[in-house]
Amino acid sequence: MSSKPSRHREVHPACFLIVALPVITFWVNGWVVPNIGVPLLDVAPERLLDSDKGYAEAAGRNKFLGALLFFVVIVIVAVIAFAAEMLRPLSRATKAWALVVFVAAQVPVWQEVIQQQDDSIANWRSYHQLGDGVMEQVLSYGDVRLCQTFQTTGQGEARVERFVDDPDKTLFPGQPCTDNPAMQLFRSLIDFIILLSGIGVVSLVLGVILSLSRSPDHVPLEERAFEHGMNQKTARKFLYLAGLMLSSGMFLAMTWMHWPLPLVEEKQLDLYESVVNATLFYYGVFYTLLIVTGFGPVMYLAARRSEALAMENLGAGQPMAQPVPGKGAPEPPTVSAIEKWKAAHGLRISMTEAIQALLATTSPLLTAFAGSFSPV
Repeated sequence: MSSKPSRHREVHPACFLIVALPVITFWVNGWVVPNIGVPLLDVAPERLLDSDKGYAEAAGRNKFLGALLFFVVIVIVAVIAFAAEMLRPLSRATKAWALVVFVAAQVPVWQEVIQQQDDSIANWRSYHQLGDGVMEQVLSYGDVRLCQTFQTTGQGEARVERFVDDPDKTLFPGQPCTDNPAMQLFRSLIDFIILLSGIGVVSLVLGVILSLSRSPDHVPLEERAFEHGMNQKTARKFLYLAGLMLSSGMFLAMTWMHWPLPLVEEKQLDLYESVVNATLFYYGVFYTLLIVTGFGPVMYLAARRSEALAMENLGAGQPMAQPVPGKGAPEPPTVSAIEKWKAAHGLRISMTEAIQALLATTSPLLTAFAGSFSPV
């Protein structure tokens, strides 16, 4: 076997169509919740919240910012991993296809964010599922320092400096502070999260698609098997990253959905928690489908490729060799021989093992929300 893998490996352009499956899942989710789900929970803030606990808003904000930081780091790692794959010895056509698909897959995500910026349209936002104006009321208890200024009151030693709202300040370029700057900031961060999610998920799916790269058939079998084994290691790396992104995305959803809970009145708390848990369960299924639809077809194609290489090595499908004098006819290919050869070349992963890996990635999240089905 050559010690250096062959260059100019290619991914068949049809493989990039796999990205369409997560995109379709994203579109379906954007239609299902506003049209047949419960996009606006019919519960007003005054029926739900205890205004005397307004200080508890700070707890929810800190949890949300911590989860957001974790999510941003995971997305950055995913983008770096995808960029590293693009630097591998791939053909120019494969790299061009990957970049074109990456950009094209961001279009529906940007369309959703831009549409939500249009105040002339009655836009549905995910936090409306927590109640009509509930998040607006919760975040009205908090302030944003960017929208405040110092004010000095009192005289002499009794002088006190404190922050007061300043409507002349700007939260972001072109966004003057409103009378609820915390809600304004939250809306902007939600849009930022949507954009990050699109970048992160597509980076992971394209990264694992690039693991389907292969050399021409004239390259020696042992070298092609080595390359495929390395590709499978790469695919598992992206699968683990997908699990991390799935978990971090769910932690982020948990934090903003649990944000109002400390302010909910005691008599409403149990029922409201049931609604939040059920909503989180739905999002857990949605995020899981994003990963499974992107990774499932790739794992299937990789398993088929492993089987094909093993069969080629054993001469399956070729005319039976003639008996050798004194040795008899050669042994026909067996399943155990195929599995032994695959294991020796790091190609032992099968379709069953791929499904198990996908379930292992997602089962903790689904198990965590199994209690959502308990009676209320």
